[in-house]
Amino acid sequence: MERRPLGGQGLSPPARPGLDGLLADLGVGVPIRHAVSSIVRGEPSAVQSLALGDAVSGRDVLAVAPTGSGKTLVFAIAVAHQLTGSPSVPGRPRAVIVAPTRELAAQSTEILADVGAAAGLRVASFVGGQPLSRDRRTLVAPVDVVVGTPGRLVELLRTGILSAQDARVLVLDEADQLVGPSFAEQTGVLLDRCPDAVLLSATATADDAVEDDLRARRPAVRIHRVATPSGPAPADAAGASGAPRRLVVVGATVPDDYAVTLAARCRRALFFVPRRDAVEPLRASIAATGVTAAGVTGSASPTRRSSAFAQLASGAVRVLVSTDLAGRGLDLDAVGHVVHVGPPHSVSDLVHRSGRTGRGDAAAGVVVAIVRPSEVAAISAQARAAGMSVDRFDPRSPGAESAAGSLFGPEIAVRRRRRDPAPEARSRRPGTSRPHRPKRKRRT
Repeated sequence: MERRPLGGQGLSPPARPGLDGLLADLGVGVPIRHAVSSIVRGEPSAVQSLALGDAVSGRDVLAVAPTGSGKTLVFAIAVAHQLTGSPSVPGRPRAVIVAPTRELAAQSTEILADVGAAAGLRVASFVGGQPLSRDRRTLVAPVDVVVGTPGRLVELLRTGILSAQDARVLVLDEADQLVGPSFAEQTGVLLDRCPDAVLLSATATADDAVEDDLRARRPAVRIHRVATPSGPAPADAAGASGAPRRLVVVGATVPDDYAVTLAARCRRALFFVPRRDAVEPLRASIAATGVTAAGVTGSASPTRRSSAFAQLASGAVRVLVSTDLAGRGLDLDAVGHVVHVGPPHSVSDLVHRSGRTGRGDAAAGVVVAIVRPSEVAAISAQARAAGMSVDRFDPRSPGAESAAGSLFGPEIAVRRRRRDPAPEARSRRPGTSRPHRPKRKRRT
């Protein structure tokens, strides 16, 4: 008797398209898939299609893909899947996520908490600028996933407040910066403390030195690289979706002066400067024209840093002036202009800074570099090395005003401020008054 496969409606499970179908094929549990679908829907990105299989199965991975392509979600799903079904001991987490800045750590914590909640995982963040006693109290209860900056995590390990003995997964977010000169020592300590943990690393830029460093520590690491689209950008590249592919280079004798002029055309913009001491002068010059502006540096307090980013996200300010602090990983919606005031330090800085606009499938905004005429050639070479096309703009050329409108957008009218009410008139009370003496009652 011939056996026929079951078919028809209700007899065979329907095919699950998109990211949910990919996770189902990889064996990811239904609660985690529901949590992921509440964050993002549709087809998986290129890096998710390449790296999720190895990450979920517990292999060492380095994912290199443009900013906003969903790399954070890759290791969030892998961590939640691998830690499902077993408890943690107080002070001994089973996953350690390392991020170079407080803001990026907070953003990763939020995504991991959303995905990990479906697996019953507790996520906590540990960054510098807060007392160790607070971290000690947090670790009294079991924490499954810890997210932190390298310095604070190493300090917790050396003081014995935190133990990596049970760590099964170690994640390096922005791996190229973590293995670079700034954090190489702390990252090395964390890798040595977690020798048996699965290594998941992600970044938008990784050269041969980064790959060689990770291969020396984990010979079996699998590298998944998604190349940035190259070639000439289309004419409407400013409105194209995805990572920005076009850089407008402005040659100005005094870059700060033209940056102030350009700020009048920005509705939500990030202005990057090369030094900390350049943040406040540029912010004050922009604010003097009536454009609301905020400034933030790495030396600012955590409260002030979070407040500055919240003001830009809410629209309370139109321009945020910052150093490379705001150049990595931060997911800010609808950033229309990214302005480099002065040349970036490297090609990777140019890529990460420019990636603050055009996150994921969002429309890419305008990326501008305002440099001195002698620096135009150097930054143009950096942009071409990053796969970006270059358009040069001379603000002193005839017809520059109308060309600026087509390149950067029209000027936005500044709201007039209402006059402050007149101060209340002061009383004409003499400067030295007699002391008050109560009257004595007469005896009757």
